[in-house]
Amino acid sequence: MRPLKSVEFKLLERLTNGQFEIPQIVRELNDGRMGSISFDLEKSQSRNKQIISAEYTDTDGVLVDIELTCDNNGKLFELDFWKIDFSPLILFKNLKLTTPND
Repeated sequence: MRPLKSVEFKLLERLTNGQFEIPQIVRELNDGRMGSISFDLEKSQSRNKQIISAEYTDTDGVLVDIELTCDNNGKLFELDFWKIDFSPLILFKNLKLTTPND
């Protein structure tokens, strides 16, 4: 477990538009250093539904899909990054995201 990074907090603020409480402690997921995190610290919940999805191009030109999900209690569950070539995430500061709301 670790504290939520400020860049992650800013991204979550944008993705949730103030509709969810953003936890300050997260658990990193074993995803090949793509950057995915879980808010389910006890590993006691399960994914219920997608809140929003987005995508951007990392600095190496590789597409990154982002999915934010909530659990059965309506709380944030995971922020999942999937780089389509499975390489480690390089940068997600100052993203120009494409979301369904844009």
